Amino acid sequence: MIKYKTEEWRGEPCAKILKIECERETDKCIWIGNNRRLKITENERFFDTWKEAHEYILEMANNQVNRAILRLERAKDLLKNIEGMKEEL
Repeated sequence: MIKYKTEEWRGEPCAKILKIECERETDKCIWIGNNRRLKITENERFFDTWKEAHEYILEMANNQVNRAILRLERAKDLLKNIEGMKEEL
């Protein structure tokens, strides 16, 4: 059976989807060769279809962009506050 694997590094998605041949599966695990792997871990996830895997990493990337925009807005506010500082007499 075919599964599609996505990988993450420190919560950020990698831009690749790997096609994996596995022998069997349960609700939470798959077997690749004689090795049992959890379907969902901190660093990887296995999906039934390429489309599901793609939608997952696309959502992760969109979330990453949104977090970066918020960080940028906070950094700009901090810069304005610092630029507006005056020496106290």
